[in-house]
Amino acid sequence: MKITLNNQVLAGGVEVNENPTHFHIQGKRHIQIVQRIRAQSVQTLNRGNLQIQIIFEVGRRHRSQKEAECHALLHASQLAQTNGRLLIELEDKEQQCYQLEHACLENVEIHYRGNASYTVYTILGGILSAKI
Repeated sequence: MKITLNNQVLAGGVEVNENPTHFHIQGKRHIQIVQRIRAQSVQTLNRGNLQIQIIFEVGRRHRSQKEAECHALLHASQLAQTNGRLLIELEDKEQQCYQLEHACLENVEIHYRGNASYTVYTILGGILSAKI
């Protein structure tokens, strides 16, 4: 699986040995809760907004421990203004592709061990759909 956010590669896929792991998708509706004084129960109002959250981890091998350290220190800053369209390309025969509109990188968590770095990306966006 190859994942890009506005041409910024987050997971390079099988070809470069950067397959995402621990892939998790959560859809969440925005609900307003109304609590009236002396009411027997609360009232809920569905505001119709859907938020999709995608979380995945990418492991990378670097040429040295120093390179892994540099990646851990700088990678999050390099992605600071990254938002737009998230593309998820499945590396199968059909070359299926999905897109998440209005995607924004919410969180980047990086740790390294030896010459390997592990990055957890959290992305928020709107509607996730198949790209035709």
